[in-house]
Amino acid sequence: MNRIVDGIMIAAAIFFLGMAILRIVFFDYQNFPGSGLTVEELSNWKSRTIDSTLYLTLLYFIYRYFVGKNPTSTIWPVYVITISFSFTQFIALFTFEKINLFMIINLLISVFAVVIFRTAHNRRKKEISTF
Repeated sequence: MNRIVDGIMIAAAIFFLGMAILRIVFFDYQNFPGSGLTVEELSNWKSRTIDSTLYLTLLYFIYRYFVGKNPTSTIWPVYVITISFSFTQFIALFTFEKINLFMIINLLISVFAVVIFRTAHNRRKKEISTF
């Protein structure tokens, strides 16, 4: 199981690095290859999911600040972002005009990532709290 988690973490890091570079360097290119969505539909989907994910994650960490709790591992913020992203995608399925296979596959990948990131967090938490 540790090898699977490590492999998926490496794959996620490479994917996020690639997406970040693409969004910084090629910002004018708005469509995601193979999504089947028009530029306008994809922009609408991104606004409903990615922007909302950012705000939900920030809200969660502001809450954690006020209750005096710190993240328990370095993977915890990634886990929280992925949960927020999965939640916003689930809501978008009900509020989006046109449900696409891309949206469903993306939701399933995100839910799978939540499980893997939670497993990675639990493993890292055990390594931290050994005393």
